[in-house]
Amino acid sequence: MTGPEHKVRDGVILCGIFTVLIASLFTPLSILTIWFLPLPFLLYTAKHSWPSAVLPAAVIGVLTLILLHPLLVFAVLFGASTGMLMGALYRSSTSTGTDVVLAGLVVGAAAMLTGLVAAEYGFGVLTEFQRIWQQQWDLAVEWIQRSIPDASVPALPPLSAVLPLSMSMLLVPTVLLSAWAGRRLLVRSGFAEKRLPPFYRWRFPRSFLYFYLLAGIASFLFGTESGAYPFFAGLFIILDMVFVVQGLSFLAFLLRRKGKGQGWLWLAVLALFIPPAAFLLLVLGILDVGTRWRERMEEKR
Repeated sequence: MTGPEHKVRDGVILCGIFTVLIASLFTPLSILTIWFLPLPFLLYTAKHSWPSAVLPAAVIGVLTLILLHPLLVFAVLFGASTGMLMGALYRSSTSTGTDVVLAGLVVGAAAMLTGLVAAEYGFGVLTEFQRIWQQQWDLAVEWIQRSIPDASVPALPPLSAVLPLSMSMLLVPTVLLSAWAGRRLLVRSGFAEKRLPPFYRWRFPRSFLYFYLLAGIASFLFGTESGAYPFFAGLFIILDMVFVVQGLSFLAFLLRRKGKGQGWLWLAVLALFIPPAAFLLLVLGILDVGTRWRERMEEKR
């Protein structure tokens, strides 16, 4: 099922499906299709390996440039790179469902940030977005003050504070839904079922600590006026969120170890809105990734 004729056939199907997904972003269907951009590449790469997916990705990129808009090339970059790596790991006999999802999150975040920096250099996208956002904020402030003269309206939050959260809200569901749909379809084709482990077993790779350190140093060294600053600052904030999730996973592990109900975990989630609690979860996540704390606790049982 992986001969040259099948690669060509599946490559044509891949190009067709992905082109439809890209075109659907201009329609109301985008509310559904946007979450599955990596899926066609995930399926193709799992069946035929990632080098085979390079040519279809290049063809789709050229077609997007010719028929649609140059900015949509970044959507192709995101879908192709994320799906190809997820598919390559799903194809590997030694990888797990966790590896597939983590690879999608890391590569997807890098592709998004690279696309944003390139779009800013080439098209001034972030500058234009900041202008429109400021304009809409001023209109909202004017309307509020006209309705409630004594109302106190906060200043517009900086784009760097909002953008990473917006990216995470797009990236995480996209990777999880693509991994879920891809697993269901690949199992039907005879592939092994690769699921995520229970939440209390989640453990992000230690390499995330090095990325975190490098992103923090780079965002400090690059000035806010630098075009590279949004990339590193965004990556740093995204990894902040990753380590908070790791902290929640470790807390779930402790609750299970003590025989406590997972309802306590929801209290910790609500506590994320309290800055000191969020910081403690961040530190807990960093310690869980960077040390053998969890293993030592399990050895003492």
